Amino acid sequence: MTLRNLEGNTVVSKECGKIRIGYLVLVLFIAVFGYLSYRIVPVYTQQDAFDQDLLDLAGTATRKGWDNGEIVNRVRKLGKTRGFQVRARDIRIHRVRGQAEITLDVNYSRSEEFPGGYVHVFSFSSSSEGTYFF
Repeated sequence: MTLRNLEGNTVVSKECGKIRIGYLVLVLFIAVFGYLSYRIVPVYTQQDAFDQDLLDLAGTATRKGWDNGEIVNRVRKLGKTRGFQVRARDIRIHRVRGQAEITLDVNYSRSEEFPGGYVHVFSFSSSSEGTYFF
C-alpha cells in the first residue's frame, strides 16, 4: 500500500494489512465476549435472586408452619417463575426437632441454547435456612 507522509514523500507500508487483521481479531473477540456476557450474566443474576427468594420462602414456611407438600409446591412454582427447572425429588427439607427451623436444599438447572444448536445446562445448588425469627 502506498501512502504519502506530511512532506509529500511516498512511503510504502508493509504493516498495514497486519494492523487491520489485528483490529479485526480484536473486534471479533470483543463481539464474542459481549454476546456470551449478554447470554450468561442474566442466568447468574436470576440464580442469585432465586437464592434470595428461597431464603425468604424458608423463613415464611417456618413462621407459618407449612407442611412439606406446601413447601415443595411453592419452591417448584417459584422455580418456574424464575425460569429454572426444579424437580420435586431435587428438593430436600430438613426440620430440626424441638425447634422452629427449616433448611431447604434445592438442586435446579436451566438450559440455554447458543448458536449452532449447542445447548448448555447450568446446574445450581442452594441451601437456605429459615428460622422463626428470620
